Amino acid sequence: MKHITKLKLAAVQQYCEIEEKSTEFMIQYMQDTCKVSYDCVIAYLEKEDKGKLFKEINELINLISDIY
Repeated sequence: MKHITKLKLAAVQQYCEIEEKSTEFMIQYMQDTCKVSYDCVIAYLEKEDKGKLFKEINELINLISDIY
């Protein structure tokens, strides 16, 4: 799986956690938004260390918000 795909999935996962969406919703939303298969989403979710991905997403958001 490409790194950009992992970042997209991490961003969607963070959104769903903040909005308190169900796991079923999150999986389908990941598939639709990131244009990946169910198997790809499950492989991502089974990955143990997502902290680094979340940190990258948050740093990017902070950088963009500082610009604008």
